[in-house]
Amino acid sequence: MTERTRLVRVLSAAKPASIAELALAVGIGESAVKRHLSELKADGLQFQAAALPDYQLAMIADPIEEMDLKSGLTAAGFPFTDEVVLLDTVDSTSNWLTRQVDSSELHGQVCISEFQSAGRGRRGRSWRGSPYCNLMLSMGWHLCKGAAQLEGLSLSIGLALASRLRGLGADKVGLKWPNDLYASGEKLGGVLVELNSSTDKEVCAIIGVGLNIDDPALATLDTGQAVTDLASQIKGPLPRRTELIVSVLTDLVQALERFDNQGFMPDQSGWNALDIFAGKTVRATSQRDVVVGLGEGADELGRYRLRCDDGSITPIIAGDISLSFDPPALPLS
Repeated sequence: MTERTRLVRVLSAAKPASIAELALAVGIGESAVKRHLSELKADGLQFQAAALPDYQLAMIADPIEEMDLKSGLTAAGFPFTDEVVLLDTVDSTSNWLTRQVDSSELHGQVCISEFQSAGRGRRGRSWRGSPYCNLMLSMGWHLCKGAAQLEGLSLSIGLALASRLRGLGADKVGLKWPNDLYASGEKLGGVLVELNSSTDKEVCAIIGVGLNIDDPALATLDTGQAVTDLASQIKGPLPRRTELIVSVLTDLVQALERFDNQGFMPDQSGWNALDIFAGKTVRATSQRDVVVGLGEGADELGRYRLRCDDGSITPIIAGDISLSFDPPALPLS
């Protein structure tokens, strides 16, 4: 366990503590405590204002224990427990995998981090949450398919995640094509699939997953869109992040194996049942064109379908076009 993680555990105690008390409890110098506190504040961890000049977190943090995590993965039958790496902080879990592991050895490699300073979403958008409050991980996987056959991969993974969260009681979770999880009209998480290497017959992909779990700082983030977390959506007790990571990684393996064997088709009806665009007027925007139509779900390949005014169906291909709800026209005055 790193100095920073040990400090977070002490800061989660019920009693506020001074710099000197924190240094003694963690077993590091006061200057190191000050440095870590400064970094944690900059990263978005919130402190009790009433505790100053002592320090105490605004909410209890639950850092992931590597031993507990790997024990849980082994018990769940996860086949790549020895390939799991847990980091305290990183720029991006997907970037870390790319730097550390050759593409020929990526299969089953997992990077989990308590905090990402440069997490990415689709189209290069940034994705950043407070440390020790969310789920951030990436996994490498070799698929016996060419890149052209992967249009539905992020949809299959999204469905696996949504099914898990709905099973936990978050029954308002839905899916936004091609890779976002929404709940009550707000973004809950997302999936990012990046190709690390590719041939006509085989692809090495890195699958990044981000979920907002219990992050009080979301309300203050300037994300350009409404966001939510699992704590705001779930009915019943919130699972520990370690338990949720075990479930998510196990679900990922099952979804990836099924997709490699059968493609998106077995997940098509399940995904369409959770489509937040279904029956709604949707705008598809690319650099060259704008298409407006009624959302009709994904086809068997994972392409999104829009029914235009003339009754024709326009398939939308991930990577080329983004979807958004089409605002109603203003009435003429």
